[in-house]
Amino acid sequence: MARAVAAPRHAVVDRRRLVALSVPVALPVAMTVVFTVADDRLGQRGGYLAGFGIYWAACGALSLGILGRQGIRGVFRDARPRLGRPALLGAALLLWPPAGAIATRLIPDVGEATSAMVTAAVTVALVNSVIEELLWRGVYITLWPRNAWLGWVWPAIGFGVWHLAPQTIHPSPLGSVVYVVSATALGLSWGWVAWRTGSLRWVTVSHFFTDGSGIRNALFFLGA
Repeated sequence: MARAVAAPRHAVVDRRRLVALSVPVALPVAMTVVFTVADDRLGQRGGYLAGFGIYWAACGALSLGILGRQGIRGVFRDARPRLGRPALLGAALLLWPPAGAIATRLIPDVGEATSAMVTAAVTVALVNSVIEELLWRGVYITLWPRNAWLGWVWPAIGFGVWHLAPQTIHPSPLGSVVYVVSATALGLSWGWVAWRTGSLRWVTVSHFFTDGSGIRNALFFLGA
């Protein structure tokens, strides 16, 4: 009986790279379709919840398939230097997203926040920050640690464009173009630190506080 021949290691890596290269185009398109169909079948609240559930599942599955469990653990290690070089630039890139979110979203809305809103905001921020960082940063800094275009810029563009998908149900008051540009700027900021350090640890913390400041956004998940 003939033994199965394992695929060469370089072939496995190449397949993973092909998948990763396609994600910034394929995932935003697929998720736009998902949110549109979910809205039509389930209504706004159900469609929004289903859309994000499918998005998180897709991000998790892609990250696990490309990185594996060991790779996922590795990208959260504490790297040195923690903020990349120059450290001042890394600190600025990590601090401006939560600082802006706290000033423009958390402080104006915190007075009207309920315990349910805070719980929902924190829960969604925790899930979203970890899952998104794994896919949009972790995969690319692992596969292309020395290629700035593929390890940093390309996934940041995809990260920005994907934000068009949920706007099919809840359009941003900023407008689609401004919202996508803003999300791309976040992706470039977090991506630079992740790519320079090879770690998602402090990038994920910045992402969590940025998302968690959107207390009013929790209303979408609570159906209020």
